[in-house]
Amino acid sequence: MFDFLGQSFLGFILWLNNFFQDFGLTIIFFTLILKIVLLPIEYLAFLEEEKMKRLRPKINEVLKKYKDNFQKQAEVLAQFYKEENYNPFLTMLIQFLPLPIFLGVFFALNFLLKTPNLDLSFLGIIDLNQRNFFLILAIISLQFLSLNQLPKEQKTISLIFLGLIILILFQFPALFSLYWLTNVILTLLERQLFLKLNQVLLSKTFS
Repeated sequence: MFDFLGQSFLGFILWLNNFFQDFGLTIIFFTLILKIVLLPIEYLAFLEEEKMKRLRPKINEVLKKYKDNFQKQAEVLAQFYKEENYNPFLTMLIQFLPLPIFLGVFFALNFLLKTPNLDLSFLGIIDLNQRNFFLILAIISLQFLSLNQLPKEQKTISLIFLGLIILILFQFPALFSLYWLTNVILTLLERQLFLKLNQVLLSKTFS
């Protein structure tokens, strides 16, 4: 499956490069297209995240009240989720839906590196075949910035995920770092868009 996705993405990347004649610019535009395609799924994930932030105080209250009775905890939370029309399993599913796309991109970039006779450079300055520590430092800075926008309960797992991403990027050429940096920037912009859209919808609902 991932091999098929990777080959499909590779073909699309090579086709895009006919227009840009620069694989750095091509990867940036390719990432933008993927973001636009995944926008509905990521907006659903954002809505579920916002709902969880609203429900979290009540959930913590139930967990504390019935800390010695796990069965009662489960019963009360199940009823609470039903009343609030919240499905934690659906939330997890929505959050993991983009994962196959991400793995497909990873395969595609790996195939691209192995394709012979390609000038893998960005603006004639950055060799995308080599590691680039400037790109990695930019990713680290922006990822820490994005952590400040997350709910408190998500920050720990996000820090672990960030550590894993950094370790991975230090092992791979700048082609992967450029993709991830573009993805991080677009995600930050996307989150601001979602927040503004949510505020507009809420103001219309209560007006």
